[in-house]
Amino acid sequence: MKSTTLSSLFFIFFLCIILYAPLPVISGSLYVSLCNEYRPEKEIPYCLSLLKADSRITLAKNYHDLSKYILEMASRDAFSVKTYLTLLAKRYPSDKAIGECIYLTYATTTGALNSALDKLDNDPHGARDSAITAAFGAADCDKAFQNDTVVHDPAIHIRNNEVFFISVMASLGIIHLF
Repeated sequence: MKSTTLSSLFFIFFLCIILYAPLPVISGSLYVSLCNEYRPEKEIPYCLSLLKADSRITLAKNYHDLSKYILEMASRDAFSVKTYLTLLAKRYPSDKAIGECIYLTYATTTGALNSALDKLDNDPHGARDSAITAAFGAADCDKAFQNDTVVHDPAIHIRNNEVFFISVMASLGIIHLF
């Protein structure tokens, strides 16, 4: 084999590696790239509208910071939902769905989000698992309300979906840390 052939092969090989390597986002925001990974695609505008509400998310330059900010957003939202449900429980103390959401599902959700934040630096796999657990907690709360015979405030469904969705987006961001 001639040296020019060998040089050409090495050049092509390194060119392939360089072009295949994941590059940081140069144009556009990192959160936009993350939202574009979500499926089904029809939810991408919803993702963008939720995440752009926090300027730290829109300005994040790496997936670690992006994941942290999304987890913090999810944690704030989950705490807000739990607080709202606690107020409802005072008005309707015998409502099973409200009680289940406060003491079981949102206790799990808020705990899992705090755990994800704690694990983010040293255990991204554990952080992702905790974010997924938080998402399931919000989904379980929503199911409790759907299975209840009492008609509840539709805002509860919307807020549960937000916490679920933001937790899922946090887990997608954390995957980039592996």
